[in-house]
Amino acid sequence: MTTLQHYPNLDILPVEKICLHEHHDPQRTLPLMARIRASGILYNPPLVIPVENTDGRHMVLDGANRVTSMKEIGLPHLLVQIVDRQSPGLSLKTWNHVLWKIGSDRLLEEIAGIDKISIEPILEPKFDDQTLALITMPDHRHFSLKTQTPDMRSDAINQLVQMYSQLSRYDRTMIEDIDHLEGFYNQLAGLVIYPPFKISDVVQFCQDDRFLPAGITRFIVSPRALRVNYPLEKLSSDQPLEEKRNHLRTFIQERMDKKGVRIYTETTVLYDE
Repeated sequence: MTTLQHYPNLDILPVEKICLHEHHDPQRTLPLMARIRASGILYNPPLVIPVENTDGRHMVLDGANRVTSMKEIGLPHLLVQIVDRQSPGLSLKTWNHVLWKIGSDRLLEEIAGIDKISIEPILEPKFDDQTLALITMPDHRHFSLKTQTPDMRSDAINQLVQMYSQLSRYDRTMIEDIDHLEGFYNQLAGLVIYPPFKISDVVQFCQDDRFLPAGITRFIVSPRALRVNYPLEKLSSDQPLEEKRNHLRTFIQERMDKKGVRIYTETTVLYDE
């Protein structure tokens, strides 16, 4: 809806037109619902892209927990930032997972017990079409985790993450060299490196109602709308969608008239999150 050049495209969509590509985290959703209710404000709009050849569906790039929380609250419409799929400011990376508090050999045994996944020792980390993930152990052994059923790729990744999330601790990381993690984790078990996804692959997961685990995809969007601080009462009312959109236009214009909207093009570090 917002059409000014270089500004994020903010719009209001029906909740039924917004779909996820990754699971939300139930442990985060309930506290988030409480915070949203208490504040009465949506601070940062979720990021979405249009899903082609559908009846107006949009896929969430970032904000699965926020979207799920607001759906559970019962909002009929959500404020979102719509990202052009062809935008040069849109890119997709993947998070890697560092695992600890489990023995490396125990970890390999548990992976071997997953039906959809096979383990192959390799000399150097390298992806191919069947690779679900690579795993590097602290002793520099490398393994390729593969599946023979690429159409069930998301299911296999879900089983993998579910297994090690129950048996170990893990963090997201952009690091790909396990040596850089030594000394930071007690009983370091391994580093799981996920292959790059295409945006079209992730959109297909959404269309097929298949979900990746939370914390795999990392969408980078520029520009990104933050601290919009939009009142939830405007989203929860029984007003028609177009009336809500008109209010959003007025809300944004008033912010601009008061010089309350700023664009930071340089790297910014925030200390009040």
